[in-house]
Amino acid sequence: MPNNIDKAPRHDEAIGWSKLAKSYRKGESDPPHYHIEGQLLFATKGVMLVETGEKRWVIPPQRALWLPPLQVHSYSLLSNTELRTLYFSNSLIAACPDFTKSGYVHTIAATALVKELIAGLFSEVYQRASHRTMALLLMEILSETAPLATELPMPQDERLARAARELLVNQRWQASLSELADIAAVSERSFSRLFVQDTGFSFRSWKQRARICASLDLLANGVAIKQVAWQLGFSCPAAFTAAFHAILGATPREFLGQSMTAMD
Repeated sequence: MPNNIDKAPRHDEAIGWSKLAKSYRKGESDPPHYHIEGQLLFATKGVMLVETGEKRWVIPPQRALWLPPLQVHSYSLLSNTELRTLYFSNSLIAACPDFTKSGYVHTIAATALVKELIAGLFSEVYQRASHRTMALLLMEILSETAPLATELPMPQDERLARAARELLVNQRWQASLSELADIAAVSERSFSRLFVQDTGFSFRSWKQRARICASLDLLANGVAIKQVAWQLGFSCPAAFTAAFHAILGATPREFLGQSMTAMD
């Protein structure tokens, strides 16, 4: 385990939680570190690539990521990001005996209620007792909500991961398979074969999912569907909508209505 413990903001043990709001620019990163506390990562804006040992998680504004105490992790920012982090002490976690999922990393949907509770914990309007109640309710929701499968499995092979990060961070949607294979320093044939073995998806299918993940941040910030389709290299808005529905089971407008409530 790395020696670099990243200390959370101090919290009153009677409350058992603390918070941190931080802005990042696209391309910034945080090296591997861990916290004594449990941690909930959420971005009101932007998309994060979080690495936890052998797993990588792409977290758009519609998702939140739970990291248990002592979990080594690092993250890279795939776009300009407004991060909201909540830290929960072991005593507060113990006060929620049904929180059986506290010991492993998982993602949940950032529903309207989850977003409101996070917003409430960052608000100075409420008193200590109310904040503690909100923190406990948030953990109850974490314990009851089924973990979501990662929507974009990142390659574990560092050569492939390097090419995938180049695609995601620099939005190189027009890059050819040949160009990405060059970045990975392998042949096109090896790149395609290794990519399927590593992620379970052909590169073409994975790239399609990557574009849909990238669209979530744009849509959350009010970019028109037509503009999103053009920016991500789709031939037309209808093609983007069809791909979005095939992957997420809803059209962009339906998805916005279901899960994207603005957070003050």
